[in-house]
Amino acid sequence: MKSFSFLRRISPKENEKDLIDVWFDSGAMPYAQWHYPFENKEKIDQGESFPADYIAEGVDQTRGWFYTLHAISTLVFDSIAYKNVVSNGLVLDKKGQKMSKRLGNATDPFETIEKYGPDATRWYMISNANPWDNLKFDLDGIR
Repeated sequence: MKSFSFLRRISPKENEKDLIDVWFDSGAMPYAQWHYPFENKEKIDQGESFPADYIAEGVDQTRGWFYTLHAISTLVFDSIAYKNVVSNGLVLDKKGQKMSKRLGNATDPFETIEKYGPDATRWYMISNANPWDNLKFDLDGIR
């Protein structure tokens, strides 16, 4: 199966000069990851690595990333970018609010893993919600 590799979204604060828009930059990822058309042209042109059989991302990416993948692919190749989507839920705070730095309710994943370990954190997350459902994240649950 063909799938796309992990996407790195560029923050507007990084001041990338050749960036039109962060969503359109990330929407070019299926070809950019292969440095198309400068290298690996056959992977894309011969359908070896494009379109993807599926992509996997959070439901919050629907408006931005899912759309721009198809929009750019249609403009450049007259083709869809992917055939299926596996969409996972969001990680919310323990009260069910979307985590946000602005609201001050975000949990630092690196601190959490450092304190409780990756196995306990992973087990807590997979045993408390189905992948397609939102997870109310509470550090007490890991403890």
